[in-house]
Amino acid sequence: MSAQSQTDEPTVVIVDDEERVAKCYKLFINDRYETHIATGGQQAVDTLTHEVEVVLLDRRMPEMHGHEVLDHIHAEGYDCRVIIISALDPDMDVLDYQFSKYLKKPIVKEQLLDTIEQVRMLDRYETLLTEYYQAVEKYSIMQSEFNSATLENNAQFQALEEDISHLRAEIDETLSVFNETTERLLRGENIPE
Repeated sequence: MSAQSQTDEPTVVIVDDEERVAKCYKLFINDRYETHIATGGQQAVDTLTHEVEVVLLDRRMPEMHGHEVLDHIHAEGYDCRVIIISALDPDMDVLDYQFSKYLKKPIVKEQLLDTIEQVRMLDRYETLLTEYYQAVEKYSIMQSEFNSATLENNAQFQALEEDISHLRAEIDETLSVFNETTERLLRGENIPE
């Protein structure tokens, strides 16, 4: 997951060549996220930083298409989720794109907020899995190198056991919520806040 901004609000960049559309999306999400508008692909490239967590990206723009912005995001190693929002129907070219979600215009506020939260939750899940794997690896190494009496008396090892337990519980909870929101989206239901 990308780093938080200085305001500690997640940062979202809205990329759409139609400024009125971008402003509408900003109104939808401005109370939850730090938002920036880019009214074209080149402006998006210039606006991106490593603090950006989510990019809302139009596919068809006059100077630089959405797929070119996607290429830049991946080439520069930005750790952000991309939600494509387009009036274009998905075509076979979409198979070559790396994105988290594809929404078809027009969209409503609840749909946009739910989708952003869903992709942020996916980021959180991936972070938790990494932390859990690292903790379990340390635990395994300690168990293979030291006897149980030594480990029982070691505060760091005890804290590691607690961390593993807490991480496992948070992974299970996050996965449960993620599955629930995914099921609701598949059924076309709004997700309650």
